[in-house]
Amino acid sequence: MAEKGSILVVDNESDQLEMMREVLGRIGFDARTTDNPQQALEMVKDYAFCLIFIDLIMSEMDGTDLCEQIKQIRPEVCIYAFSGHVHLYSPEQLERAGFDGAIGKPATMEEIKAALNRALSLKMDSQPTA
Repeated sequence: MAEKGSILVVDNESDQLEMMREVLGRIGFDARTTDNPQQALEMVKDYAFCLIFIDLIMSEMDGTDLCEQIKQIRPEVCIYAFSGHVHLYSPEQLERAGFDGAIGKPATMEEIKAALNRALSLKMDSQPTA
């Protein structure tokens, strides 16, 4: 695992998964990827990711449903909607599903870094103080 933590990316487009793995790796994160929402749920049961990016439109399961299921397993994890279709969902819908934010595709490096910074600050806030 990279020093800063691991990130899960769930997207049905293999080119998006590869791009995110490369970008996140360049800035020091271990990026795990899957195009299968059921596999993502299994991965979340086995590992505490610091951040999860979820595509909203997937053939097997809607991203909002996946987010809700992940939050039942790991309510503390920071989850961002990562989709070219963010505009189809209201901010209220995304918040109700449990998303902590949304990034439209194509994402800029600044947007990805901002999501990472938010996830890491939320994780630090939840750490017990000595």
